[in-house]
Amino acid sequence: MMRTLTLSALLAVASQSNAEPLKFYNGRLFITATINRVRTEALLDSGAEATMVDPALATKAKLPEGTAQVMKGSGGSAPARIVEGATVGALGVKLHPDAVVVLDMRDLSTRLIKRPTQAIVGRELFDAARLKIDIAHGDIAAVSADNAPRGVRLPLTGHAGIEGIPVKANGTLAQAEFDLGNGSDVLISRDMVKKLGLRIIGQKSGGGIGGALNRDTVRLKTLEVAGRKFHNVLAAIDDQASHNDLNVGTAILRHFLITTDFKQRAVWLQPLAENN
Repeated sequence: MMRTLTLSALLAVASQSNAEPLKFYNGRLFITATINRVRTEALLDSGAEATMVDPALATKAKLPEGTAQVMKGSGGSAPARIVEGATVGALGVKLHPDAVVVLDMRDLSTRLIKRPTQAIVGRELFDAARLKIDIAHGDIAAVSADNAPRGVRLPLTGHAGIEGIPVKANGTLAQAEFDLGNGSDVLISRDMVKKLGLRIIGQKSGGGIGGALNRDTVRLKTLEVAGRKFHNVLAAIDDQASHNDLNVGTAILRHFLITTDFKQRAVWLQPLAENN
Protein backbone atom coordinates (compact mmCIF):
# COMPACT_ATOMS: atom_id res chain seq x y z
CA MET A 1 0.00 0.00 0.00
CA MET A 2 1.31 3.45 -0.94
CA ARG A 3 1.55 6.05 1.81
CA THR A 4 2.65 9.67 1.92
CA LEU A 5 5.69 10.49 4.01
CA THR A 6 5.55 13.57 6.18
CA LEU A 7 8.38 16.11 6.04
CA SER A 8 9.74 14.85 9.37
CA ALA A 9 9.74 11.28 8.06
CA LEU A 10 11.55 12.35 4.90
CA LEU A 11 14.17 14.12 6.99
CA ALA A 12 14.58 10.99 9.11
CA VAL A 13 15.06 8.82 6.01
CA ALA A 14 17.60 11.31 4.63
CA SER A 15 19.48 11.29 7.92
CA GLN A 16 19.59 7.49 8.01
CA SER A 17 20.87 7.33 4.42
CA ASN A 18 23.78 9.61 5.35
CA ALA A 19 24.76 7.47 8.32
CA GLU A 20 28.01 5.51 8.17
CA PRO A 21 28.98 2.35 10.03
CA LEU A 22 30.22 2.77 13.58
CA LYS A 23 32.11 -0.22 14.97
CA PHE A 24 32.05 -0.84 18.72
CA TYR A 25 34.90 -3.08 19.78
CA ASN A 26 36.37 -3.59 23.27
CA GLY A 27 34.51 -0.50 24.45
CA ARG A 28 35.91 1.71 21.71
CA LEU A 29 34.44 3.36 18.61
CA PHE A 30 35.84 3.05 15.10
CA ILE A 31 34.96 4.93 11.92
CA THR A 32 36.30 5.07 8.38
CA ALA A 33 38.61 8.03 7.80
CA THR A 34 41.20 9.24 5.30
CA ILE A 35 44.60 10.81 5.86
CA ASN A 36 45.65 12.63 2.69
CA ARG A 37 43.07 10.44 0.87
CA VAL A 38 44.56 7.21 2.22
CA ARG A 39 41.69 5.20 3.66
CA THR A 40 41.97 3.72 7.15
CA GLU A 41 39.94 2.61 10.14
CA ALA A 42 40.29 5.20 12.90
CA LEU A 43 39.50 5.28 16.59
CA LEU A 44 37.00 8.05 17.35
CA ASP A 45 38.05 10.01 20.43
CA SER A 46 36.33 13.20 21.58
CA GLY A 47 38.98 13.50 24.30
CA ALA A 48 41.93 13.61 21.87
CA GLU A 49 43.05 17.19 21.28
CA ALA A 50 44.56 16.32 17.89
CA THR A 51 44.36 13.67 15.20
CA MET A 52 47.06 11.00 15.67
CA VAL A 53 48.64 8.92 12.92
CA ASP A 54 50.94 5.90 13.15
CA PRO A 55 54.26 6.24 11.28
CA ALA A 56 53.35 3.41 8.88
CA LEU A 57 50.19 5.25 7.80
CA ALA A 58 52.06 8.57 7.73
CA THR A 59 54.46 7.05 5.19
CA LYS A 60 51.58 5.79 3.00
CA ALA A 61 49.93 9.21 3.21
CA LYS A 62 53.25 10.88 2.28
CA LEU A 63 53.25 13.13 5.31
CA PRO A 64 56.38 15.26 5.74
CA GLU A 65 58.89 14.56 8.51
CA GLY A 66 57.57 17.30 10.79
CA THR A 67 59.01 18.48 14.09
CA ALA A 68 60.13 16.16 16.89
CA GLN A 69 58.10 16.48 20.09
CA VAL A 70 57.49 14.60 23.34
CA MET A 71 53.86 13.51 23.78
CA LYS A 72 52.61 13.35 27.36
CA GLY A 73 49.90 10.82 28.21
CA SER A 74 48.25 9.23 31.22
CA GLY A 75 50.93 6.53 31.35
CA GLY A 76 53.97 8.76 30.85
CA SER A 77 55.49 10.22 27.70
CA ALA A 78 56.45 9.05 24.21
CA PRO A 79 58.37 10.51 21.25
CA ALA A 80 56.23 11.97 18.49
CA ARG A 81 56.34 14.27 15.47
CA ILE A 82 54.14 17.31 14.82
CA VAL A 83 53.25 17.43 11.13
CA GLU A 84 51.52 20.31 9.33
CA GLY A 85 49.62 20.27 6.06
CA ALA A 86 47.66 17.02 6.40
CA THR A 87 44.07 16.64 5.21
CA VAL A 88 41.77 14.46 7.30
CA GLY A 89 38.40 13.20 6.03
CA ALA A 90 35.59 11.53 7.97
CA LEU A 91 31.77 11.29 7.70
CA GLY A 92 31.80 13.45 4.58
CA VAL A 93 33.65 16.22 6.43
CA LYS A 94 37.04 17.42 5.20
CA LEU A 95 39.34 18.74 7.89
CA HIS A 96 42.51 20.79 7.55
CA PRO A 97 43.95 20.71 11.07
CA ASP A 98 46.84 22.98 12.01
CA ALA A 99 48.84 19.83 12.62
CA VAL A 100 48.53 16.10 13.26
CA VAL A 101 50.60 14.03 15.68
CA VAL A 102 52.62 11.14 14.24
CA LEU A 103 53.04 8.64 17.05
CA ASP A 104 53.98 4.95 17.19
CA MET A 105 50.64 3.36 18.09
CA ARG A 106 51.71 -0.28 18.28
CA ASP A 107 51.76 -0.36 22.09
CA LEU A 108 48.34 1.31 22.34
CA SER A 109 46.91 -1.07 19.74
CA THR A 110 48.17 -4.18 21.53
CA ARG A 111 47.86 -3.26 25.19
CA LEU A 112 44.85 -0.94 25.38
CA ILE A 113 42.77 -0.83 22.19
CA LYS A 114 43.33 -4.52 21.38
CA ARG A 115 42.76 -3.89 17.69
CA PRO A 116 45.28 -2.84 15.02
CA THR A 117 44.89 0.94 14.90
CA GLN A 118 46.80 3.42 12.77
CA ALA A 119 44.79 6.59 13.33
CA ILE A 120 42.83 8.40 16.01
CA VAL A 121 40.40 11.10 14.90
CA GLY A 122 40.06 13.62 17.70
CA ARG A 123 38.06 16.68 18.59
CA GLU A 124 38.70 18.48 15.27
CA LEU A 125 35.82 16.43 13.84
CA PHE A 126 33.60 17.31 16.81
CA ASP A 127 34.49 21.00 16.43
CA ALA A 128 33.65 20.93 12.72
CA ALA A 129 30.25 19.20 12.64
CA ARG A 130 27.19 18.19 14.61
CA LEU A 131 27.39 14.43 15.04
CA LYS A 132 24.65 11.90 15.74
CA ILE A 133 26.15 8.82 17.35
CA ASP A 134 24.10 5.65 17.83
CA ILE A 135 26.35 3.07 19.44
CA ALA A 136 23.50 0.60 19.99
CA HIS A 137 22.65 0.44 16.28
CA GLY A 138 26.20 0.92 15.00
CA ASP A 139 25.90 4.09 12.97
CA ILE A 140 27.14 7.66 13.00
CA ALA A 141 26.44 10.72 10.84
CA ALA A 142 27.22 14.38 10.47
CA VAL A 143 23.75 15.96 10.65
CA SER A 144 22.15 19.35 10.08
CA ALA A 145 22.20 21.83 12.95
CA ASP A 146 18.75 23.06 11.88
CA ASN A 147 16.85 20.20 13.52
CA ALA A 148 16.36 19.93 17.27
CA PRO A 149 18.18 16.84 18.64
CA ARG A 150 16.41 14.34 20.86
CA GLY A 151 17.32 13.97 24.49
CA VAL A 152 18.50 16.05 27.41
CA ARG A 153 20.64 19.05 26.48
CA LEU A 154 23.83 19.28 28.55
CA PRO A 155 26.17 22.29 28.35
CA LEU A 156 29.81 21.69 27.59
CA THR A 157 32.53 23.19 29.77
CA GLY A 158 36.15 23.06 28.65
CA HIS A 159 38.83 21.79 31.02
CA ALA A 160 42.47 21.13 30.05
CA GLY A 161 41.49 20.67 26.39
CA ILE A 162 38.63 18.22 27.03
CA GLU A 163 34.93 19.07 27.15
CA GLY A 164 32.96 18.22 30.28
CA ILE A 165 29.29 17.73 31.12
CA PRO A 166 27.42 18.07 34.44
CA VAL A 167 26.69 14.83 36.30
CA LYS A 168 25.82 13.78 39.84
CA ALA A 169 28.05 11.37 41.76
CA ASN A 170 26.34 9.98 44.86
CA GLY A 171 23.95 12.92 44.55
CA THR A 172 26.74 15.53 44.43
CA LEU A 173 26.97 17.79 41.36
CA ALA A 174 30.25 17.32 39.48
CA GLN A 175 31.87 17.85 36.10
CA ALA A 176 32.73 14.79 34.01
CA GLU A 177 34.90 14.73 30.93
CA PHE A 178 32.86 13.67 27.89
CA ASP A 179 35.35 11.13 26.56
CA LEU A 180 34.27 8.79 23.78
CA GLY A 181 37.86 7.55 23.62
CA ASN A 182 37.59 6.07 27.11
CA GLY A 183 36.57 2.47 26.54
CA SER A 184 37.16 1.37 30.11
CA ASP A 185 35.81 2.33 33.53
CA VAL A 186 34.61 5.70 34.75
CA LEU A 187 37.54 7.74 36.06
CA ILE A 188 37.34 9.84 39.22
CA SER A 189 39.82 12.31 40.72
CA ARG A 190 41.37 11.61 44.10
CA ASP A 191 40.02 14.97 45.28
CA MET A 192 36.50 13.82 44.40
CA VAL A 193 37.09 10.51 46.16
CA LYS A 194 37.97 12.43 49.34
CA LYS A 195 35.03 14.79 48.92
CA LEU A 196 32.59 11.88 48.68
CA GLY A 197 34.30 9.88 51.43
CA LEU A 198 34.82 6.83 49.21
CA ARG A 199 36.84 3.80 50.26
CA ILE A 200 39.52 2.30 48.00
CA ILE A 201 38.52 -1.28 47.20
CA GLY A 202 41.30 -2.46 44.90
CA GLN A 203 43.47 -1.71 41.88
CA LYS A 204 43.12 -2.04 38.14
CA SER A 205 45.60 -1.70 35.29
CA GLY A 206 45.13 1.19 32.91
CA GLY A 207 47.08 3.97 31.28
CA GLY A 208 47.33 5.32 27.75
CA ILE A 209 50.11 7.02 25.84
CA GLY A 210 53.42 6.45 27.60
CA GLY A 211 52.68 3.00 29.01
CA ALA A 212 50.64 1.08 31.56
CA LEU A 213 49.92 2.02 35.15
CA ASN A 214 47.88 0.71 38.07
CA ARG A 215 45.00 2.78 39.42
CA ASP A 216 43.19 2.52 42.75
CA THR A 217 39.48 1.76 42.39
CA VAL A 218 36.34 2.80 44.27
CA ARG A 219 32.60 2.28 43.84
CA LEU A 220 30.00 4.97 43.38
CA LYS A 221 26.59 4.19 44.81
CA THR A 222 24.98 6.20 42.03
CA LEU A 223 26.12 8.14 38.97
CA GLU A 224 23.43 10.26 37.32
CA VAL A 225 23.88 11.37 33.70
CA ALA A 226 21.17 13.23 31.77
CA GLY A 227 18.55 12.09 34.27
CA ARG A 228 19.48 8.40 34.11
CA LYS A 229 20.90 6.78 37.24
CA PHE A 230 23.57 4.10 37.13
CA HIS A 231 24.09 2.08 40.32
CA ASN A 232 27.13 0.45 41.90
CA VAL A 233 29.54 1.99 39.38
CA LEU A 234 33.19 0.95 39.48
CA ALA A 235 35.53 3.94 39.06
CA ALA A 236 39.31 4.11 38.73
CA ILE A 237 41.17 7.00 40.35
CA ASP A 238 42.81 9.45 37.92
CA ASP A 239 45.89 11.07 39.48
CA GLN A 240 46.83 13.21 36.48
CA ALA A 241 47.43 16.87 37.34
CA SER A 242 44.94 17.89 34.61
CA HIS A 243 42.08 15.72 35.93
CA ASN A 244 38.46 16.81 36.10
CA ASP A 245 36.06 15.53 38.81
CA LEU A 246 35.25 12.48 36.68
CA ASN A 247 35.59 11.07 33.19
CA VAL A 248 32.75 9.15 31.54
CA GLY A 249 33.38 7.01 28.46
CA THR A 250 31.50 4.46 26.44
CA ALA A 251 30.72 2.24 29.45
CA ILE A 252 28.18 4.94 30.36
CA LEU A 253 27.60 6.79 27.08
CA ARG A 254 26.62 3.67 25.12
CA HIS A 255 23.32 3.75 27.02
CA PHE A 256 22.31 6.93 25.18
CA LEU A 257 21.59 8.16 21.67
CA ILE A 258 24.20 10.92 21.45
CA THR A 259 24.19 14.19 19.54
CA THR A 260 27.24 16.43 19.85
CA ASP A 261 27.59 20.05 18.78
CA PHE A 262 30.82 21.48 20.13
CA LYS A 263 30.25 24.74 18.23
CA GLN A 264 27.03 25.28 20.16
CA ARG A 265 28.75 24.10 23.34
CA ALA A 266 26.28 21.29 23.98
CA VAL A 267 25.59 17.58 23.76
CA TRP A 268 22.19 15.89 23.83
CA LEU A 269 21.77 12.49 25.48
CA GLN A 270 18.62 10.46 24.95
CA PRO A 271 18.50 7.47 27.34
CA LEU A 272 17.89 4.14 25.65
CA ALA A 273 15.78 1.33 27.05
CA GLU A 274 17.16 -0.08 30.31
CA ASN A 275 18.15 -3.40 28.70
CA ASN A 276 20.59 -1.72 26.27
